Amino acid sequence: MRIWLKMGIIFLCIPMAFADELKSVDSVTLKNVIVKVLENNPALKANDYESRIAAEKIKQASLTKPVKANLEVENFAGSNRFNRFDSVETTLSLVKILESGNKPALRGDVAQQEANLLQNEMDAKRLDLLSKAARRFIHVAVDQERLGIAGDKLALIKRTADIVDYRVKLGRSPVAEQRRVAIAFARAEIELEHAEHELLTSRLKLSSMWGETAARDLSVKAALYELANIESFDQLETLIQQNPDLIKFASKQRLAEARLNLSRSRRRPDVALSGGIRYFSGTDDGALLLSASIPLESRKRALPDIQASMLMAEREPLLYEQQRLALYTSLFEFYQELLHARTAVDALQEKIIPEAELALRDYEKGFKAGRYSLLELTEAQQTLLNTRLEVVVAAEKFHRNRIEIERLTGTEIKTGARQ
Repeated sequence: MRIWLKMGIIFLCIPMAFADELKSVDSVTLKNVIVKVLENNPALKANDYESRIAAEKIKQASLTKPVKANLEVENFAGSNRFNRFDSVETTLSLVKILESGNKPALRGDVAQQEANLLQNEMDAKRLDLLSKAARRFIHVAVDQERLGIAGDKLALIKRTADIVDYRVKLGRSPVAEQRRVAIAFARAEIELEHAEHELLTSRLKLSSMWGETAARDLSVKAALYELANIESFDQLETLIQQNPDLIKFASKQRLAEARLNLSRSRRRPDVALSGGIRYFSGTDDGALLLSASIPLESRKRALPDIQASMLMAEREPLLYEQQRLALYTSLFEFYQELLHARTAVDALQEKIIPEAELALRDYEKGFKAGRYSLLELTEAQQTLLNTRLEVVVAAEKFHRNRIEIERLTGTEIKTGARQ
């Protein structure tokens, strides 16, 4: 199974809980998004043409040298008895280069390895594209949450405005507090409008991944706060060999070896055979012609190319190790961020948000009774709203880091999330 197909399956299992079936035409799960991208993304369709082009190049490289037809006309337009065409000698011959060292097959092998490397690069691009689609899916889910919080903020301020109006009627609060609440309400309306525009933009960015530009009503179904269990770093480290960038180095190594074999084959000279017929116009006679040519110093001339190919073959393992260390470092960094995001989400949901909700209820009761000021009430409201935004950001970081980890390891991190 090709790696891009494996990763396609992996991304279908990204740790967010999503309904299996669509409930409306414009409501999509991450599964739907991945399928749409794989089927309709223009870049992926272009990759199919790249594969077909590579196949034709393999055919071309495997061909032997073509037979050449030579026509030579001599002894005309000269001086004295050669000033006419009476002494013309015309030679028609065919030239065939006999390649030694199995060069056509070796050229085909180089072209095949180049095609394999191209396929690895296209697979890596597919994975990058699927990662990008997953991140944009998360972005839409986050913007939906932000829009909901902006709406809740507006509702909170409206509730506060009702309390202030009641207190002003009773003469317990100054009219200035009504103005302050009116200003806060207007600002909340602006924030709500901005959140709507942000959501429209993120929807368009997501739908553009499969070629649609008119998906303004698109919505995603995501359980943003269902966080999967986290495997140990040692387990993830063992999976890093499946990273597509490391797999690509294996193809590069095979390509370097194929080029080295082709370079070595050039030590054996090719023989050019020529055969044909020569016509002598002066005597109206003809004769057969046969010749052979062999280049000299083929081994000496092939040596620089062999040395260069050997150096390239020796370089690839070092580049592989460099890439492996870079991937290990990135994996460790993403893993630490994942752990932190999980801790933040748990703390916010289990401790901070419940306390902020209780505090807000106490402040609302106290404000109605005149124990707290409007400023204290609005601070309590803002604290709750800020913590709700914090948990959205923390959950987003969790899922983004999981996507990066799955991209680096090239395999699924097992989760308990429902699909």
